This record gives sequence, C-alpha cells and structure tokens, in this order.
Amino acid sequence: MDVPSKRNLVLLFLAGFTLSLLEPVILLAMGRDIASALWPMANRALDVTYFLRDWRTEVFALFLVILPFIIIKANNSSKIQKIIATILIGISFGLLLIYSLLNLAYLRDAFVLLPTTIAIVLLCSLLVAGGLPKNPFKPSESRFSESFHLVLVAFAVWLISPGLTAMAGMLPSPPELELSDGQYDVITTAYEFPMPEEVSSIQGDYEEDVVFSVYLSIPKNVEHEMPLAIILHGFANPFFESYVDWVEELSSRGMAVAFIQYPSDVMPPGYDSYELHEEAGMSNHPFHLPRAVAIDAALEYMVTLLPANVNPDHLMVGGHSLGAGYALLALDWSMSKGWGSESLFVDLEAPYARPVQEHLQIDTTGFPEEFMAHVVISEDDMSVNDCFGVHHQALLGDKALFIEVPSDRYGFPRLVATHYIQATETHDSLADWGFYRRVASQADWLVSRTTGDLQSEINAKSQLVDSSDLRYMGEWSDGKNVEPLRTWQNALNSSTYEHCKTWTGP
Repeated sequence: MDVPSKRNLVLLFLAGFTLSLLEPVILLAMGRDIASALWPMANRALDVTYFLRDWRTEVFALFLVILPFIIIKANNSSKIQKIIATILIGISFGLLLIYSLLNLAYLRDAFVLLPTTIAIVLLCSLLVAGGLPKNPFKPSESRFSESFHLVLVAFAVWLISPGLTAMAGMLPSPPELELSDGQYDVITTAYEFPMPEEVSSIQGDYEEDVVFSVYLSIPKNVEHEMPLAIILHGFANPFFESYVDWVEELSSRGMAVAFIQYPSDVMPPGYDSYELHEEAGMSNHPFHLPRAVAIDAALEYMVTLLPANVNPDHLMVGGHSLGAGYALLALDWSMSKGWGSESLFVDLEAPYARPVQEHLQIDTTGFPEEFMAHVVISEDDMSVNDCFGVHHQALLGDKALFIEVPSDRYGFPRLVATHYIQATETHDSLADWGFYRRVASQADWLVSRTTGDLQSEINAKSQLVDSSDLRYMGEWSDGKNVEPLRTWQNALNSSTYEHCKTWTGP
C-alpha cells in the first residue's frame, strides 16, 4: 500500500497544527496581547460548547457508530485517507493547545465536551493514519514508531474518558430557575455622545469601529415614574450585546436603564512607562484619567436623553469588572446631583480597581437611609483579585454585602463561576441563580420604592439582604444541593480576607 513518507507525515502534521493556530498568531503579529488574540477563539469555544450540550446524545451516538467502522478499516486506509487523518491530528493538537490556554485563563474546567470531542477526532484520525496499536514489546523495525503511536492513542482515550458520562447523559443536571419574566417589552436606542477631544486624540486602534454611545433602554407603555439604572461594561468589551440580558432584565421590570460605553484603548502620557501599583481597591493606571473624562461626558449627555417620567431619586448604579470600579465614579457623579436620595442600590460585579487619583475619590457621606449594595466575586475568577471587591465593600459601608458565587463541578453542565458569568454570552443556570435572580430583585425593589408598593418592596428586599433565601442556589436533578452563595457582612475584617489589608499588586 502506498504510504506517505515519515518526512511528509511530519510536514502534514505541522501544516494542520499551524492551521489551527493561524488566527491567534495573526492577531499577535498585528499587535494584540495574548488575551485579545485568544478572545475570538474563546467566543467560538462558547458557541461550540453550547451546541455540543444541546446535541451531546447525538454526538455520542455518532461516535459509537463511527468508531467500529474505523477500527475495522484502520489497517487498510488509503494514502489520501492517511494524509487527511494526519492533517486532522495536527489540527487536533493545535486546538487542544489553544483549549489548554483558554482553560487556564478563562474556562477553569467548565467545558468538558469540547476537549472530549476534539479527542474523539484525534483518536479516529490516529487509527486511520497509523492503524490499530501494536504490541510495543514485540521485536520490530518500527518498534519506536509503534510505541509512540500507542502512547498517542492512549492519550486520546484518556482525554475522551472524562466526558463520556456527560455525553451519555449519566450525570445529574443543574437546576433551572423559574424566574418570572418582566412585564414590559423594552425599547433600546443608542445615542452617540460627543467624545471630548482630549480623549479622542489619544484613542488607539482596538476600538476604532466603536461608535461610543449611551444605550438607553425604556420599558414600553410605562406612564408612572420609573427609577434609573446606570450600567458600565468591563475592560475592552464596550459592546451592548454582551450585557443586553442584564439591561433587559432590569428594564423589563419597569426601570429606565442607561448603558454607558467608554473607551478602554487610550494612550495618555506615561501609558508606556508607569509602574503599576494596586492597593486598597485602587490602582495608579494613567488610563483612569481619560476614561473618567469620557464617562463624565457620557453621563452629562445621558441627562438630556431621559424621559420626563424617569425619577433618578430612585437609582441603581452597577458595573462589571473594570466597569464596576468606574461605577463608583458614576455613583459619585450621581450623588453630586442629588440623585439616589430616596433609594439607592449599588451592584459591583467581579470588580476591578477604582482610580487612586485624588480628584477621583468617592464621597460616601450622602447615602440615603434606603441604601443597599452587592459586591460580588466569583470563585474561579482568574482576571481580578478578590481584594479589590473586599476594599470596595469597606468603602461602601456596613449596608454593602460581599458575595462569592461558588463553583460546583458535581454534575453536567458543570457550574463554574468565572469572571464572565454576568455576560450575555455565558448566560446559563449558574448565572440565573447567582446573578440574574439578584438583578430581578434589585429592579423589583427600586420599582416598588418608586411606585409606593410597600408589600412588593418588602418582598424584594427580603431577596437582597443576607439570608438563606439569598444564598440558596437550587438542587441538582438527583436532589443534592448546589453549593450556596457565600456571604460576608465585613469581608475585610474576616479571617478569609484578612490578607487584603496588606495586599498590594500586581
């Protein structure tokens, strides 16, 4: 049988391996950092994983059907089949490398079906390219090649095995949250705000296609007064689509919501020469200064957009990641206008640093009697240190509750609390229980405060203060409780986070 030479097989493998890495290599060559270069593949990993979750039984059945045919034909593959299989082996190893990097930085073992599926392709390709494994202890001129082939096949089987029980539907499933829908349809309009020249003149290329805007979401046919929510996005993710579920959960329950876009890619003086220092929930980034100017401009423009029946005396301010740090700037700006004087909720999700610069410090002395806050971290957050949130809670005072969303890898899909559970792209059961349930109660509390519905106010507030109801995260399908939320009234003075008193970064 005509078989490609070993040299050609190596070249074919390298071709497949290079092909799988082509996109991030090109993005790196264009000047992106490693996180930005891998981000498009991370998004596709999400899409593929959700597809595999929906079709896991069919994928498992297809594997069971195809594998016997491949085993039967393994030692009689044609040359073209070996060529294709060798390229697929290279692609599989490249994708496994990318997955390993993504798993280390973002995914944290949340996805079991993706590596399993890649390993299935790898196993089938190995059998087509190299035939069935042979006894490595039997004397042979190709003893090294046969041993190496056996090791690769064993490696593929090892990669497949953790996901087979999930594919076969043998693991308990997570609880579905029966969260009532909001009663209003939502209309969202984007309004480009005038970017100050001092900011636009130092913007980089990464966000050159972004039309920085205030996205105003208004519930339809609401004639009574509405509370206002202001939401800020995370670093390098100014896209409304990534936070649309958060915004619409609030707005569909009767709130006007302003989603504020601000530039991440700015190059102020000293941006390439400063020495980063992080302490007490703050950082000395020079980037804070132009971003704060842009946020202030967006907020001032937002004022001109609000309908007459929006009552900012009842206010929510929230943000995710870097946007949570900057939400404190939006909070200070709002308080300076007298907003939030009747009701105020602050929601800091996976928060990063606030600015250390003196003129960007926060005045917390004007909080109303009806004030609450959630400062929330995720157990497997690899992007932001927990101590930022700990210090933000201390800044906000004794009415701020510090919450950790736990990971629970008991069943399938695994419930892994990463930095991104607040994003629309990762909206799953864990996000419903650990995030959207709180968002709904926040909206209900502010709306009932605005409309004077005392009973609804009491009910909503009971879901926001520290209690067994707040901490409860449902049950797996076999009756085992999902790991509950963990809460602290004063995290900085707890034994768990005592190290944050002296922590400095990076």
